[in-house]
Amino acid sequence: MKWLVVSGLVALMLFGCFARVIESSYYQLDYVPTPKEMLNSAAYPYTIRVKDFDVAEAYRRNNIVYRQSPYQLHYYNYELWAVKPEYLISDVLFRHLEAAKMFVEVRRSIDVEEPDFTISGTIRALEEYDNQDEWYAHLAINMNLQDNRTKRIVWSREWDYRKKVSNLEPIYVVRGLSELLELINNEAISDIDAVMASILGKPREPAPVEMEVLPPPGEIE
Repeated sequence: MKWLVVSGLVALMLFGCFARVIESSYYQLDYVPTPKEMLNSAAYPYTIRVKDFDVAEAYRRNNIVYRQSPYQLHYYNYELWAVKPEYLISDVLFRHLEAAKMFVEVRRSIDVEEPDFTISGTIRALEEYDNQDEWYAHLAINMNLQDNRTKRIVWSREWDYRKKVSNLEPIYVVRGLSELLELINNEAISDIDAVMASILGKPREPAPVEMEVLPPPGEIE
């Protein structure tokens, strides 16, 4: 009996030494929007709403997706998106449009007054793609711009981009996906700028330049 008690204590001690609690890691897509070509132009006299994107069912989860072939998907257990993909992509586009200062107002929610335009889209792939000893970030999206007055789609485009990552770790895949999303959003905003110019019949006019008034000589601190 004494031997059994001692054996049990040893087993518990060994289990305590070797058992390891695996903590989940949470990721988000992020970058600093710098649409420099937009900042010196006056905004178009329209409002736009960024609608929550749809997402392909296989990616409608917080688990980061990875695949090693076109036919089989895998899901990380502890590598997770901090926000669901449909909100993640839409929120980043919203921030990018705000930074571009293309419209007089950019919205995320539905207000009492309907905006002039709505941009929507579908996330078709948001994943890590493993090819033996090489990993890729893979992002596929389509976007649509609707004129809410006519209910007509005035612009639509699809992207399917991959980017090789430098290290075989999920954080580098997330960084690659962020870079791909920045590229896609820059191209989308450039397209939308051309569409708005066509609707108005002229490109955006430069924003008025504010003259800096300098103090008299000798009074500069």
